[in-house]
Order: sequence, then structure tokens, then C-alpha cells
Amino acid sequence: MTTASKTPDRECVAHNYCVAFIDLLGQRDAMRGQGLLIPIESEDERKEFDEILQNSIGAIIKLQERAESMLAPILKQNLNSPRRAELSPEQHVIWDDMQRTRIETQRWSDGLMSFVCLGDTDIRCRMNGVFGIFGLAGTLCLLGLATCRPIRGAIDIAWGVELHPGELYGPAVARAYELESEIAQYPRIVIGPESVRFLETHAANTEQDVFSQTDRELAVLCLNMLVQDADGQWILHYLGDTFQFAVTHNQHGELYEAARKFVFDQLFTHQSQCNSKLAFRYSHLLQYFDAHPLSQARVAHPTF
Repeated sequence: MTTASKTPDRECVAHNYCVAFIDLLGQRDAMRGQGLLIPIESEDERKEFDEILQNSIGAIIKLQERAESMLAPILKQNLNSPRRAELSPEQHVIWDDMQRTRIETQRWSDGLMSFVCLGDTDIRCRMNGVFGIFGLAGTLCLLGLATCRPIRGAIDIAWGVELHPGELYGPAVARAYELESEIAQYPRIVIGPESVRFLETHAANTEQDVFSQTDRELAVLCLNMLVQDADGQWILHYLGDTFQFAVTHNQHGELYEAARKFVFDQLFTHQSQCNSKLAFRYSHLLQYFDAHPLSQARVAHPTF
């Protein structure tokens, strides 16, 4: 759906957007006690400040770089796909239209926001972008735990306006931010109710053209990546069979082991410090990992 209206200065075009809001945790502690720059007069002071930079600014840069590297293969059309090679030159046009997507990333202080326009008329299969958003957010969450840089986030759908190219504003941003800042609370990706309804609608679509079929398959795939958490919220099930099947593939095992170790270590640390809030959160997260142990039978690759 697209709506256009005029402000006193210019025309604003509103579309529905799927938005993922990602927040890097621990940055308040990383910058606690910092103020004005002071002269660095010794090598020890230089090393101390370098460590502060690495734990604060360096962590943000690493998150941004990871997001960019994960989005690159999603946004790049695979013209060398074996399945594409089986098609006739005439069918290549349809294949390329099926694969095309456009995901924007907006940097946001100690996090980032990735979004896809659901009203983009150049995109024939809009679920490609939604699937890309799901894959990005879930992988960042698992990878963040595996590299001791935990994140939390949320995904939801609502209308918004790009004030400038790649600069989104509106309820789509507000809803995702509210879910991330008020509901997520610990390393997980909360999925808003409008996102679930959107997926269910596309999964129930009975149109038989190739683009509708692709959207339907991707919607079902995304729905199978969800699970309800103990508080009733839908979350991205990045340890589930479907996520491993479609996203993490053979890298899942290594990420799982490193992530579980970090979660276990964090639980031990917060229990030792009698930090009830974080101890309970990491206890719940450890239960999630232990409820979904590694299984080599899960390692597979998607068929589309």
C-alpha cells in the first residue's frame, strides 16, 4: 500500500515497511566514567584508552561491518545459480525478478536499523526482503553471543516515510524501537504482532503466479522461524531447525558452541555478583540453548 500527501514543503510518500531495530548491549558500561579527552602522556595511558575505544567505538564498527557483510549476498543477485542455468534465456528475466530485493540500513547510535519497503513497485517478491531482515537479525543475535558482543532487537511492520533516501521515519520505526527497548530486554529478537499477521496473510495467499508462490513459500519459511517465548512474545527462533536449514547452514555448530559458552559464563558472572536481573535473563537464555542442542541431522541447505 502506498499513500502520498503534501506537507508545506514537499510531497511525502508513505509505504509499509518491515523494520529491524538492533541494539548493541553493554555500551553504557563500556563508556561509564568517560568525559573530556585528557592528554595521553605514557604508553600505558595509550593502551588504556585504546582498550576503551575497542570496547565502545570498536564494537559499534564491528556490528556495522557484520551487518554489511551479511546483507551483501542477500542483495546481490546470483546470476551463476545452478537453478538459473537450467532455465531458458526467456525465463532468466522471471528468475531475476523473483530474486531481486532492496534492503536499506540506517545507523543509529549504538545500533542499527535495517528496513525493506513493502510498497516498492520494482520488487516483485516482497517477501525476499522480509526473509533477508529475518536472516540478518537472527544471525546478528547468534553471532553477537558467539563473539561476546550480545545484541537484542525487534522486527515489526507499519507505515513510514523516507525523509531522504535511506532515512526512514514514522510508526514503522517507532514500533520496532519500542519492542526492542521495552520488550526484548535481553539477547533475543522480538517479532511484533503486525509482522506475524503479515506473514500469515502471505502464507494463506492462493494466487498461483510464480511471484505469489515464491512469496507464499518464503512466508511459510519465516513463520517456521518463530517461536513463542515464556512471556508470550513471538521471537526469532535462531536455534531452530528452520533457521539453520535456511540461514546458518554448516556454520551453525561453531556459532552455537561459542554462543552457549558465553551465555554460561555470563550466568556464572552475574550469579557471582548477585545481579538478579541479568542472572535471571541469562538463566532463561541458557535454558533456550539447552532446549535446542546441536544435531548434525539439522545441517542442510535450502531448496530455493
